[in-house]
Amino acid sequence: MTYRIILTLVDGSRWAENRARVAAGLAARFGARLTGAFPRPAPPVSAWDQPLDWGLTPSIPPALSLEALAAYERRSDAQAEDARMAFEAAADQAGCRSDWLTLSGESPAGTLQLMRRTDLTVLPTGRLPTIGQTGTTAADLVLDSGGPALLLPDRSRGTLPGRRVLVAWNGSREAARALRDAWPFLMIAEAVRVVLVRPAEAEEPDSLLQRYFEDHGRAVDLVVVRESDAGAADALRAEAERAGADLIVMGLYGRSRLRETILGGVSRSLLDTAGIPLLVTH
Repeated sequence: MTYRIILTLVDGSRWAENRARVAAGLAARFGARLTGAFPRPAPPVSAWDQPLDWGLTPSIPPALSLEALAAYERRSDAQAEDARMAFEAAADQAGCRSDWLTLSGESPAGTLQLMRRTDLTVLPTGRLPTIGQTGTTAADLVLDSGGPALLLPDRSRGTLPGRRVLVAWNGSREAARALRDAWPFLMIAEAVRVVLVRPAEAEEPDSLLQRYFEDHGRAVDLVVVRESDAGAADALRAEAERAGADLIVMGLYGRSRLRETILGGVSRSLLDTAGIPLLVTH
């Protein structure tokens, strides 16, 4: 298995340019086609950013003027052009095949349809402000897309991740899916550490997991950390630092309900504070 199509969302910001460079480098590494997409920000719905309620009878917000709509179009076109130029520069430097798309950002629907036709999506760990009227999060997109995503912290150094990989394993469906989706990284990594965080009273893991890697020709360091669920995120961060990991592979636990995303505690903690790239899937 390998990645044949890699997608990254580019909005013209400094950190999006960094993600484009990483995505392009990965496309070159795996021989993949790279798709860059600019989610065009949704136009404002009225002359008010948000209707205000001062305890009086709600009134209809004033409509946007033609001048305001034209200014929005000019700003959006300029952002799209800046994003395209940054993406194409990254693809040219990496020497990978690439194409460019502009998506409607009024809802996540177009982005999700594209992600579902992609092997790997490169995203930030936090919010994507140009998707939806109030923005959306990478977690929202991963939970709804059905595929893996590489989440890069904004202040990531821009080097390609995957030299030393930590796999967070608890035997769940999400962990098993993440392990399979990360296989292209695992097969070429210099070192892979598989970490099982278990309470002190839990049984030792059987040999099936170790044999799974052996049957795939992948040597791993299997580590059991005795820790409660409440301390699992801290234990994984400590093991990642100890191993010098530049990538954590983990299942994303949670559900997306309308515009509210409910995440498990370990998922939320690592998304907020991991500090290194995460390969996640649901």
